[in-house]
Amino acid sequence: MKYLQYNDKLEKCYSAVIMDVMDRMNFRVQCMDPAIRPLIPTMRTWGEAVTMYFEAVTEVPQRPFQLEMEVLDDIKEGQVIVCQCNAASLSAVWGGLLTNAAVGRKAAGVITDGGARDYNEIVALDFPTFCRGLTPYDSLGRMDGKERDIPIVCGGIRVNPGDLVFGDIDGVVVVPQEIFEEVIERAWEKVQGENIVREKLRAGASVVTTFEKYGIL
Repeated sequence: MKYLQYNDKLEKCYSAVIMDVMDRMNFRVQCMDPAIRPLIPTMRTWGEAVTMYFEAVTEVPQRPFQLEMEVLDDIKEGQVIVCQCNAASLSAVWGGLLTNAAVGRKAAGVITDGGARDYNEIVALDFPTFCRGLTPYDSLGRMDGKERDIPIVCGGIRVNPGDLVFGDIDGVVVVPQEIFEEVIERAWEKVQGENIVREKLRAGASVVTTFEKYGIL
């Protein structure tokens, strides 16, 4: 929600340029494990993180899927669901029916270090889904949601509720909410600078001279 006003700029950005900016701000470890990938290369997502924490279980809980259902009922337009799955084996924390609910609520995507399933249904809905892998295993009796709206560690990176998350084919980066405005503005400026450099290099300009002039490569 709080990032919707920046959609025009974020639409032109990509994970690499956001990470470049945070590197220069000395936030150098903000990219999730590269095993967390979009279901298809063209999927992109960004928005306010809504967090969930899952743990491994060995029995079907008394109220299965309760946390996921509550989060989906409360999700707001432009928010991104981010799930930490503290389980040794891969099972699907995300699937087709939850995707339909997320689309209906205008969520911006889901990012999880667990698994997903119902690939064809999710891709047909074009819902940005980033996960560690696909599996037919349901989470029922394997994982259960324990807490929501708390700091989590997804793909090795701390995510606080309200942080800006941005995912594309290169990876998923987490922008701490206390620096998001500066990061977005500097990323937007760098994108514009890269567009100029790209044109000059394609036209045959010297790489060394161009870098000396613009400081971008």
